[in-house]
Amino acid sequence: MPRRRDASLSEFNIWPAFTDALGGLVMVLVFLITVFVITEVLIGREIMGKDTAIGQLQRIVDHLEGLAGDAEKEEARLRGRVQNLESTVNDRDKLVAQLRNELAAVQALREALIADKNKTEQSFNNAQEQAALLSARADRLTAELERLNRALAANQQALAQRDAVIVDQKGRIEALDSALKKKLLERVEELQKYASDFFGRLREVFANNPDIKVVGDRFVFQSEVLFASGEATLSPSGRGDLDKFAAVYQQLANKLPADLPVIIEVQGHTDRVPVRGRFPSNWELSTARAQEVVNYLIQQGIPPERLAAVGMGEYHPIDSSDSPEAYRRNRRIELKITSR
Repeated sequence: MPRRRDASLSEFNIWPAFTDALGGLVMVLVFLITVFVITEVLIGREIMGKDTAIGQLQRIVDHLEGLAGDAEKEEARLRGRVQNLESTVNDRDKLVAQLRNELAAVQALREALIADKNKTEQSFNNAQEQAALLSARADRLTAELERLNRALAANQQALAQRDAVIVDQKGRIEALDSALKKKLLERVEELQKYASDFFGRLREVFANNPDIKVVGDRFVFQSEVLFASGEATLSPSGRGDLDKFAAVYQQLANKLPADLPVIIEVQGHTDRVPVRGRFPSNWELSTARAQEVVNYLIQQGIPPERLAAVGMGEYHPIDSSDSPEAYRRNRRIELKITSR
């Protein structure tokens, strides 16, 4: 038996047991490694969770800090709001007092308005009565207006007829005016022709007398030819010259149309030397001389309606110089043919 055990012991192989032990060790190591890895994983997850939690806590802390700052700002705002509310309360008290005063004023105004309303109602009643009266008056005025419109229409028709008559008369007046102007032009031409013939004849008659001459449309006697100095009585030689003038007129009188308004205007002129004698001034002297000539011509047969006497004094000289010759030229009797 011992041999068999010894033989069994000698036959016992340790390698499988070693392998089994090594395999168990490996399994233990694998287990330990697996536990380690799992532990590492769990620890990593825990660390990551803690980091996340820390970040969240940090954000919460930051948020709380922001809220704290906002709370401080809100506290400051609320303090200002409280102050504003206290000021508003004071303003409200003042406003209440003001409103009470205004309410009292409104109540007084209301009472006044009620009184005015009563007056207005009375006035309205009166106004209705007045409106009725005015309506009746308006009806009367409307009827009167219609009557006036009818009268105006009739007047307008009459005015239209009158305007037509006026237009017709205006045409006739223009035609008459044209004819009158033509007639006047003919008369002027006749007068100019008569004056030309008259003065042409006088120029021939008095051609040898230098103190009697025709100047333009005037027949001029120097005063010395007709009057002595300072006198208004015709001299004999002056009468003789006026006889010649009247004779020429009589020769041409038959050439004058009866309806031609010819006038021989006799103008008396003096120099500016003050007059002495019976005449107070040169006005009276020039007028007296012109009248004397007119009277003599009437005596010689010239119709009075063909004559006119005008005293011009010294105020229309033909020579304004201061010399004896200028004074002599200015002392004159002018006979000028004009028309009415």
